[in-house]
Amino acid sequence: MDIAARHDDPGVEELARSIYALFPRCVRCGGTIASYEDADVRILSHRVVHRGRCADDERAAEAVHAARPEIES
Repeated sequence: MDIAARHDDPGVEELARSIYALFPRCVRCGGTIASYEDADVRILSHRVVHRGRCADDERAAEAVHAARPEIES
């Protein structure tokens, strides 16, 4: 089962909180993310970004990369 489909799984929640604790800075803008609730945790890639614009920019970059895998991130 895809991890994204397990949004209400306590184990996935614990994993996401652990990733945030290890990486409290946004990989998109570099700023500190004030709290877990303000973070958009990407579990499979261990990337943490701010919710909102940084998360939107990250999704757009992932879509471009998926469409053109020869482009390096």
